[in-house]
Amino acid sequence: MAIDDQPRNGLRLTHTVRPFPVVLPALPDELLSSWIQRHANFYGVSGGRLLRHCGLDAVSLRSLDLILTAYDQRRLAHALRSDQRVIRKMMQSGGRTGPDGLIATDRPMQICRHCRGRHQAEPETRGARLRSWMEGWRLRCPLCGTPLEDSRPLNLLTRADPANPLLVRVAKHAAEGELIMGRAVRRERAGRPFVTLMRSLLLPRARPQQGLPVADIPRLLELVVPGFDDFLRHSNPSFRRPGTLLLPMSIRIPVLAGVSRVARRPAHWAESLLSAVSQSALLRLTACFSELGAD
Repeated sequence: MAIDDQPRNGLRLTHTVRPFPVVLPALPDELLSSWIQRHANFYGVSGGRLLRHCGLDAVSLRSLDLILTAYDQRRLAHALRSDQRVIRKMMQSGGRTGPDGLIATDRPMQICRHCRGRHQAEPETRGARLRSWMEGWRLRCPLCGTPLEDSRPLNLLTRADPANPLLVRVAKHAAEGELIMGRAVRRERAGRPFVTLMRSLLLPRARPQQGLPVADIPRLLELVVPGFDDFLRHSNPSFRRPGTLLLPMSIRIPVLAGVSRVARRPAHWAESLLSAVSQSALLRLTACFSELGAD
C-alpha cells in the first residue's frame, strides 16, 4: 500500500509501507520509543530497521519521544495501524515542549518496581519504559501509586533511608509539590516560574564562608525546609547542584516540599529568599516571585 504524503521540503514523497499484521497494544503511560522497540523485538528486527520500514530517518528511538513531525506521525500511524493522536499522546509530555532539565534525555532516572515486575513477566511487554520514569518531578507511579525508586547506579549509592525523619516530615508537602510541578509542566510557558523556583532552591546562600567543603555550603532550601543542609551533609556530602533538575529521590523530596511551601505563600517567602540569594541569581528569582504573585 502506498502513502501519498503532503509535500516535505518542497517534494511530494511516496513510500510504500505495508502495515504490520500484528500491532501490540500500548501500555498505559508507555513511551513511544518503548512501544516501537517492543514491536521490533516482536518481529525480530532492530529498532532502526523497523523505523526504516516505516520510512523514518531518526537519530534514535528516544528522539521520537521528544520531537516528532506531522509527517513522521502519519508514517507511524499508518504502519502501526493507529490514530495519530494516540501516537502523539505517547510522546514525552504528550508532544508539548518539555521543561529544560526536568526530562531525562536517555536513561530513566527512576522506575516503578511494581510496574516493571508486571511487564517483565510477559514476553510482549518485557523491557517496556514508562514516561513517568523519565520525569524529574515524579515521586510516585501515576498508575499504581507505588513510590518510585532511583535507577541510576550513582544515585543508588547515595540513597537515603525513606524513614529518615526529615523525609517523613516533609512527605505531605512533597506530594503537593509533585502535583504543582505536574500542572506546571502541562501549562508550558505559564508554568515556568515553578521550574525556576525548583531550580533556585538548591542554590547556595549568598556570601558563604570561603573555602567551605561542598557538603557545608548552605542552601536556600534550608530557609524553607529547616534541617535540609544537615540532611544533605550526611546523606550526600559530595552533592553539587546539577545543571539539570534530575535529582535523586532523597533530594527531590525536600526540594518538592520547598516548592509547595513557597508556591502556597510566595509573598511570605519572597523577602527571606531574595535577601539570601547571590547577586547572580537575584534577577531571575525576583522575576519568579513576581510571576508567582508575590508583588
